[in-house]
Amino acid sequence: MFDLTPEKRHPLSQYVIAVLVVWAVILVGMWFFDRERFATFAHVCGGFLLGMCAMYIAMHLYRWK
Repeated sequence: MFDLTPEKRHPLSQYVIAVLVVWAVILVGMWFFDRERFATFAHVCGGFLLGMCAMYIAMHLYRWK
């Protein structure tokens, strides 16, 4: 009835963790190699994280039936 393999159980959680890791790597790289543009990347990261939080909340409020 339900496919509870590890890949299918928490796909959104895995996506969120992967995105956080990628943004952390990008921001650390910008901090060490191009501090002048770090603020721009930090703003883009902040906007992306706000959108991701909105998606996460919407997914839990409006579940598929």
